[in-house]
Amino acid sequence: MKKNKKLPYGKIKDINKYLSARYNGEPLLVDKGRGLIMNRQSMEEITGRKVNNCTLVAISRVLMYYRNRYHKYTIDRSIKDIYLKVEEIAREYGYTDKKGTIPFFVKNITQDVFEEYGVKVKCRGHYIWSFEKQVKREILAGRPVILNIARGVYRNHTVTVIGYCIYKVNGKEYPVLKVADGWNRGMHYIDYNAFSRDISQSVFGSFNTIKLV
Repeated sequence: MKKNKKLPYGKIKDINKYLSARYNGEPLLVDKGRGLIMNRQSMEEITGRKVNNCTLVAISRVLMYYRNRYHKYTIDRSIKDIYLKVEEIAREYGYTDKKGTIPFFVKNITQDVFEEYGVKVKCRGHYIWSFEKQVKREILAGRPVILNIARGVYRNHTVTVIGYCIYKVNGKEYPVLKVADGWNRGMHYIDYNAFSRDISQSVFGSFNTIKLV
């Protein structure tokens, strides 16, 4: 059946409605996956500003998650305080409110902030990636992922991958990312197949994984 390619790959609130419309069939949840308990406030709620700080907010969410999930209490309790530390270090790597963050420096900023708090992590930027390795494996291990996106509805934007699930439509499986996108409070979805294979919408991006060492 013909697919509706006009629908964007992300910023999806009702995943069942989206899958039905795009792939012309009844969605069936075949793997509920896992969702991580994380801060889901908007960028403006956390920082009080409307600037290009999506990457810094994503890093701040991850730090707060590791504080709460892995009892790293040297990290500030308030995400607003964490954000101030992240921004301070990010400016050393060229961050500005107008231009934002260069994606290549995400791993450096993340590792440096964790180190400031006395927590050692290994952060890796993945520019060739797969759902199984950079999403499913990380989420099942209890590790959120920072996703930088170059094109499409999330053009030049960074979101935090906080979970995943898999649906089947007309006999074909469709992995779905659960994200805190920063633009709005709460959780939204990304159609991984549409994001990773449709060059007109996205394809270009990087996944940053963070692991305690």
